[in-house]
Amino acid sequence: MAKIYKKQPLDTVVSGITLRYSVKYNIRVNKEGTRAYREYNDPSWNRFLQIHTDINGSKFLNVKPQIVQLDEVVADCFKPMPNDGKKYELIHKDGNIGNCHAFNLEWKEVRKYFPTDTKRTLDNGLIVEVNGNIYDNGKKLHQQNSLYDGDMQREVAIEPKVRYRRKNRWRNYDDKSADVDDLMAAAEFVDGDRSTMQKPKVLHKNMNYLDFHADNLEWVEESSPEYQEYMKKKREDMDKLTKELNRNNPFFQKD
Repeated sequence: MAKIYKKQPLDTVVSGITLRYSVKYNIRVNKEGTRAYREYNDPSWNRFLQIHTDINGSKFLNVKPQIVQLDEVVADCFKPMPNDGKKYELIHKDGNIGNCHAFNLEWKEVRKYFPTDTKRTLDNGLIVEVNGNIYDNGKKLHQQNSLYDGDMQREVAIEPKVRYRRKNRWRNYDDKSADVDDLMAAAEFVDGDRSTMQKPKVLHKNMNYLDFHADNLEWVEESSPEYQEYMKKKREDMDKLTKELNRNNPFFQKD
């Protein structure tokens, strides 16, 4: 009998047990991780599933043609994995992999780099150092913090970035650029957990937007007072830099 695929209510009560529906696995489970239930097109086939115990103590469901880990179903229902592009593993906080209670489950980020690594190679081949220096093919890249605006005939301060080249499939070279903040984040040099934030931003704790040392970088909410203060100071500093760069420019309108 085919299992049911129509839209299901999130929670339902069966035999006095509150069960939540997992769209991913098409199975209902309770928060305690002790009961699992499957529904079919023919309601007479609806039934509680047997929970098996593996040799290592973990719990699983035999829903042919596949084996489904019970903790993954419970987590999908009550503790969804963060959707932020990072890699996570599901852990049992008390160390008992047979305890699938939702309160006992937690997604732990799988770090791409060792915390003690002071140099980290990104997927694009760039090497990022803890002090904010960026290297490509052994060469330190210049951190560009200004750009000439031909229309306005002046140099303007910009978000600090590095430029590099990569060979494309036609064996030609494409010009690439990346903000230094983004590269430090990709190298996991920014302190804090952004997975719980709505709009995470990189804060430079000493208010110097040109200081990219890992000790100076932290994830904060965009709406936080400290980030708003930092952005105000950053805009002021960029305006100041623009004026300094155009000190002798006759086309630059000074205040």
